[in-house]
Amino acid sequence: MDELRPFAAGGARILEWKTGDLTGDGRMDALLVLDPPIRGDEKLGEGPERTVLILVREACGSLREASANRRVVPCAHRGGVAGDPFGYVKLEPRGFTVVNGGGSRERWSDEFTFIYAADHDDWFVDKVSRQVSDSETGLEKRIELSPEELGRIAFEDFDPEKVPEVTLP
Repeated sequence: MDELRPFAAGGARILEWKTGDLTGDGRMDALLVLDPPIRGDEKLGEGPERTVLILVREACGSLREASANRRVVPCAHRGGVAGDPFGYVKLEPRGFTVVNGGGSRERWSDEFTFIYAADHDDWFVDKVSRQVSDSETGLEKRIELSPEELGRIAFEDFDPEKVPEVTLP
């Protein structure tokens, strides 16, 4: 954990971290979710976004920032009545998934999966799953989108706001 602290600059705190082989080279890389400092004047639905950092382990053993995204994890105030929308991150060989969710009567969840492409030395969206359910009526709807439907989007360029939402009638 000590080697990760320098990547949480400017008063940010490490909200979550996972280690695993994100590039397929056999070295232990890291994925960090950083929470920016609280200003104190945030309102429901507003606030600074979290930053997700991909840290790659060099042959010499040190970590370096390989990619970052400031849109994939919403701020703590965008989960509605459910509270903080950040769920968790899960690492897979050469990839990872970010899970968010929230709401009140209508509960929503998003899963964004990214896979490493060695030929581009970058991570690209591999799957987006969005779900909404109504706790009163029991109605549910889920969509899954692939790179064929979304296009080839690098992790640092991925913006959930540009992905189709799932809504109930």
